[in-house]
Amino acid sequence: MSLGLNSFSDSSVEIEKCVNILSGFSPGKPLVNYISYARFPNFKNIERGAEISFDFPFTAIVGANGSGKSSILYALYGMPDGYSTSRFWFSTELDPIVAVKDPPRSICGHWHSQYKNIVETRKARVYRKNRNYEYWEPTKATKGDGMPDIPKENYLRKDADRWNPVEREVVYLNMRKLIGSFDRNFSFGFDSLSITERHNLMKAGAKKIKSVLDRDVNTWRLGGGRERVFENRVLTDEELCWVSYILGRAYRKANYIVHNLYSIESAPDVSVVFDWGIQYSEAFAGSGEISVVHLVIKIIAAKKYSLVLIDEPETSLHPGAQRKVLEFMLKKIKEKHLQVVVSTHSQSFLDGLPDTAIKVVEHNSQGHSRILNKCSPHIALHRLGVESFNKKIIYVEDALAKLLVEQALKSMDEAEKRVFEVRVAPGGAQDMKVRQIPAHIVSDHDCYFIFDGDQKKVEKFSDPRKLPEQSVESLDGLLIKELGEVPKFFLSGGNDVEGTKSEKIKCQQEYLQWASERVKYLNYLCPEAFLLKFLGDSEEEIVSSKIAKKIFKEKYSYGMTSEQESGVVLMMLRNVPIDNSEMLFIRGLVKSWL
Repeated sequence: MSLGLNSFSDSSVEIEKCVNILSGFSPGKPLVNYISYARFPNFKNIERGAEISFDFPFTAIVGANGSGKSSILYALYGMPDGYSTSRFWFSTELDPIVAVKDPPRSICGHWHSQYKNIVETRKARVYRKNRNYEYWEPTKATKGDGMPDIPKENYLRKDADRWNPVEREVVYLNMRKLIGSFDRNFSFGFDSLSITERHNLMKAGAKKIKSVLDRDVNTWRLGGGRERVFENRVLTDEELCWVSYILGRAYRKANYIVHNLYSIESAPDVSVVFDWGIQYSEAFAGSGEISVVHLVIKIIAAKKYSLVLIDEPETSLHPGAQRKVLEFMLKKIKEKHLQVVVSTHSQSFLDGLPDTAIKVVEHNSQGHSRILNKCSPHIALHRLGVESFNKKIIYVEDALAKLLVEQALKSMDEAEKRVFEVRVAPGGAQDMKVRQIPAHIVSDHDCYFIFDGDQKKVEKFSDPRKLPEQSVESLDGLLIKELGEVPKFFLSGGNDVEGTKSEKIKCQQEYLQWASERVKYLNYLCPEAFLLKFLGDSEEEIVSSKIAKKIFKEKYSYGMTSEQESGVVLMMLRNVPIDNSEMLFIRGLVKSWL
């Protein structure tokens, strides 16, 4: 079976295609019984009233260890009908749950197809003295938790005082705990035995697994006792194709065996026997191979519209395989309309996702976990203290523009601020446009330009992809009209006149595209014009940046060195409110680059 997969294909391109398609998905169309949000009036260490929204069918939850990522997955697991959070969270002598009047609870906002809107279901841990087990059950809607009134009309899955839980199959995978049967038993199962005794036990277990393969059996009760083989099958073509694609190996065959043939314990183990020219079991395979097989099998087997929860899918996988796993999951969402939520520390599972798909969980000043519902892939890891090797550089015309932009950024989130560095570009605006930008384009530098407002010629640069066929001369004219300058490009030269013209046209088009994404302008003619307006200390009409600079110099910095002038400007800027329109405008420009 061929899925059209190529080991050398660019996962980022496929991820982008999937994201574009999935961005058009919405609750009910085609996401049946979709969970739109979850709210936490009282749940573990999560900030009271915190809400996580699911604006995209794939959600990545990012946070430091102990921040509450797994707690959110546990809550989601218990929200559909027939599932309970008590699988993961229950009272013990060491960590008792003693709240009776204010019980742990969560609220699920899910789409109701008949009602054609989102309805809320609350599940709470209910205390009963006569029960010796944990129990979470749906409870009536309460105003105290901000729940809306229950409509009087009759709808499916509605009682008089509550909406019943959403009906969905849940697939939960904790990839951190997945380990092959050989490693689990040899490394952790026989600690009290000598090496020789361990080897003998493992050899005996391997002989039994070989017998299961040779005889192709799906059941085996040794000596008439308990069942020791639970599943034994060959991976399907689709499963094998995806495993091969993700791991970059052309497997001919793989056997998946769930058994209890190594251990004296009753818990089932997983063995995988691979064949890609040579045959070997998970004893010689990397742990990443086992995790990929397990994940692929479970997601392919998931029913349509399932809720899939995965704790740290990156475990044991190199970055290239992680990107292909993300591609696999997005394609399965597109195919089966799944809702997938993962917790992760990996940039590979964030790049290419819309900001609304990335949620950050971090501790607030009181030590509780707060939820940020929108974050760029770049910033998400910064919040965990991961510094980029290369910051995003913002170039401005002079020292005063640098101080103005830096002041605007001060009220941004700390992690967002750390991404950027503001620098003064030498040579002035003309040199920035004519020579510097072409050099940055050729070098593929991650940089941006904020010019003074007096440099602005048009509201928006032309999209070169929408222009009719252009000549060098007409594009030069367009650049002068929109930029005010004709850039100097790095061309190959030589005697090929037509080839050089074609190359220059390509450079001109690339420049326009780059500028439309990375060149912005201040609202004011120059920083001095902004300060004069803010101070309200000039009655003269400011019609040019030259006049603004002259007035400012005469009033505030006459006879000062550039360093002294910067000190004066900095003191002025400290008095500018963070909600000043120009401060908001500059922050908006910068945030758009995240």
